[in-house]
Amino acid sequence: MKALIEYSYPKEVVSLEFEIFADGFTQGFPVRNFFMDSNNSEHFVYVNGKAQYPSPVKPELLEIEYVYPYELEEKYINEDEDFDPWSIAIDELIQWFSKCWREMGGESFKLNANIAPHDNDQAYNLTESKWEER
Repeated sequence: MKALIEYSYPKEVVSLEFEIFADGFTQGFPVRNFFMDSNNSEHFVYVNGKAQYPSPVKPELLEIEYVYPYELEEKYINEDEDFDPWSIAIDELIQWFSKCWREMGGESFKLNANIAPHDNDQAYNLTESKWEER
């Protein structure tokens, strides 16, 4: 995270958008980073005609097997069909991610930085530590 915060991005990159994907909790790390331009499009740099991410850190951030095993989620869903493990996991992940962001100096980050569930209408602004409409 520190490498993301301290990196000098190309001028076209105006925001880091961290998206949380539902299946990621039981199949790897659920957060992926998108490097966005002023048109809200993902920005790439081209090296020898090949598109590359404008960052020293891979967009997938971490390579892990899972955050928790599917069986844990399945156990609670089987006991209560209204149980929503994804909402609980997202809330906890955003709190943890935001804390790590601040500890690594993220409040002084010069660009916009947000984290949110994929395709959500609201995002958590990491530099201002608050929820905002997208």
